[in-house]
Amino acid sequence: MVLGERFYQMSNAIFYYDLTPAEFMVYNYLVSCIGQKGVCWPSIGKIAVNCNCSENTARKAVTALVKKRFVRRVATYEDWIDGHSRQTNNTYYILDLPPVKNTAATAPAKRYRQVESAVASQSPP
Repeated sequence: MVLGERFYQMSNAIFYYDLTPAEFMVYNYLVSCIGQKGVCWPSIGKIAVNCNCSENTARKAVTALVKKRFVRRVATYEDWIDGHSRQTNNTYYILDLPPVKNTAATAPAKRYRQVESAVASQSPP
């Protein structure tokens, strides 16, 4: 059984946001973890293991997703009987996808033209 064999839907617009591979993977993992209330709380270690990256890469990806307004991260604390508290896993809320910028809509075609011209310039004489 892989992740409970659950399925989730993702908008095709996700490809127009210029996410790095790590950001893309972490975002998809968080979306796959959310319940009916749109919230999840996996540890950075669990995110890293499931996304096949280091904890540092997972942490950077989450921070980037927060800055790009894909995810809201809320620090969660556990109170102990002796009055102390400690931070536990962050709580993540998946936000609506931000509006796609006009320049992003043309990004895949522009990249294709750049790759095509680079390949053409490297062809043997």
